[in-house]
Amino acid sequence: MKIKILGSLEMSAAGRQVDCDAMKPRTMLGLLLCQANRTVPVSVLREALWDDAPPRTAHKNLQSYVSTLRALLTDRVPLVYRPPGYLLRVGPEELDALRFADLARQGRLAARNGHPATAADLLGQAIRLWRGPVLPDLVSVPAIAVGATQLRERYLVAYEDWAEASLALGRHADLIDGLDEICWEHPFRERLRRAQMLALYRAGRQTEALAQYDTIRQALARELGLTPSPLLTRLHEAILAGDRSLDIEPPGRTRTAAPRCAATEADLARTVADFTGRDREAGVLLNVLSAPAPAAVVAVTGAAGVGKTALAVHCAHRLGSRYPDGRVLVRLRAPDGTPRAEADLVAELLQGLGHGPAPADGPTSAALLREATAARRVLFVLDDAAGDEQVGSLLCAAGDAAVLVTSRRRLMMDTAAHLRLEPMTVTESVSLLGRRIGAQRVAAEGVAAARLAEACGGLPLAVRVVGAKLAALPHLSLSRYADRLIGEGQVLDQVRAGDHQAYARLAQWLGEATPDDRVALRRLAALDGAEFTLDDAAAVLGVDTARAEDTVERLIEAHFVEARAAEVQAHAVAPAFLALAGLLRALLREAPVPVFTINT
Repeated sequence: MKIKILGSLEMSAAGRQVDCDAMKPRTMLGLLLCQANRTVPVSVLREALWDDAPPRTAHKNLQSYVSTLRALLTDRVPLVYRPPGYLLRVGPEELDALRFADLARQGRLAARNGHPATAADLLGQAIRLWRGPVLPDLVSVPAIAVGATQLRERYLVAYEDWAEASLALGRHADLIDGLDEICWEHPFRERLRRAQMLALYRAGRQTEALAQYDTIRQALARELGLTPSPLLTRLHEAILAGDRSLDIEPPGRTRTAAPRCAATEADLARTVADFTGRDREAGVLLNVLSAPAPAAVVAVTGAAGVGKTALAVHCAHRLGSRYPDGRVLVRLRAPDGTPRAEADLVAELLQGLGHGPAPADGPTSAALLREATAARRVLFVLDDAAGDEQVGSLLCAAGDAAVLVTSRRRLMMDTAAHLRLEPMTVTESVSLLGRRIGAQRVAAEGVAAARLAEACGGLPLAVRVVGAKLAALPHLSLSRYADRLIGEGQVLDQVRAGDHQAYARLAQWLGEATPDDRVALRRLAALDGAEFTLDDAAAVLGVDTARAEDTVERLIEAHFVEARAAEVQAHAVAPAFLALAGLLRALLREAPVPVFTINT
């Protein structure tokens, strides 16, 4: 049995054409083929066949259509009932859409392994399976239209991969006509435009290559209010400069892989210039993310200001050779701290990989992102996650990409490696201060530098603010400044005055706590000293030890409370001391302690 849907619906068995002309069975078959090897619920089939007005005999009619299709499809392509719907079992040898996906996947793998000739051949076979728009007579059915759109997006990605593999082989002359047509149909796809510009340039048509850049630049500005991606802009600048790296490799040398579509270091934040310490933590991340297994996921959690983002970006920059197809960072929260929409995040990840504007349809964009990462070595840095639900949906869309997540709360992801980032040691904090104000100045007042480090609570955020203040006042001794900072809330005042955005992040972090936890935190902040025991917590919270332990454990998971050195009692390990994290105690003591009951 041979079935084709990459164009109009065509079927044949033993070399003889098989027709399905009746509209209802044809519609049902089209939907099942778009969702091949997946169960399509009866409710979805019913809506596709009758919209919102199914007849009273809908169930009986549906069974009749199933019988009709089973007679047409033969036993080689079984149509089976699997609650809550029907599933069409079909393989790549029977369905052209599955054959296309298989060839495209093999082609990407060949490109990744440095075999552009094999990649171009396999991807060329894949795109030649397309005969036109998918099921053109059935796309008025919304569910089929969605499937057709997803298949079209996969075709475009495969075409982009094929064009890049062909360019790596010096076949630019064979690409120009086809790229001209497909770029006209899809004016915002930057990978296609990049391939077109490079093909024209290599064919000695530099002026036309530059004109194509101007075409997409104007279209993006006029229609979407955007500018071309850094990847396309860099190509434009290289063509203007006549950069010899754009030329075909001379005889006797071959390219090791097809040109990459993906992002470079421009798609990461700059690494922190004074990044200090964290050798153990960086080693853990680099070890997990350098492993040969694909799609590694690592979650770095810790208090606000403890340096999660700086550590993630630092490690991402060091992993360039492991992820040559792209390293892309996206912020998962808006400036006001609210979680960003998944569609916006997926669109930003796609743009970071060199794609044009994402489709408006969320599932289609997610499918396109999975295609873009298939068989590629890509690292996504998802910064400041709001919670498990937000991260979970992005992990589904990320496909084969490795993912490094940062969050202020512990994330319950079973498949991820977890790293809790603790405050810096005094030694690391003093070293960071020396990077800010000079090692000689710190060495001259080592005791005072240690006092400043302790006052900052091990938060790089606070150390950098203190360092900026001292750098601006070279006459100010560290001892005198340390005396000023030892008082209650003084470091917090310096953070507020020196970096209002950092202070706002601390306030947002506290605002994420539940009302009950904020009450508990403020009562703990009222204790004398930052450190306390479990018995102290029970007394100030007005509950027994067991309930106090539940509350404290919840606060530890949210990184509001730190567990200090452990002690062993009756074969059980319990923290000897607990402490409010970083600058949190000073922030909590700015407001009066509310007086109402904690629900436990």
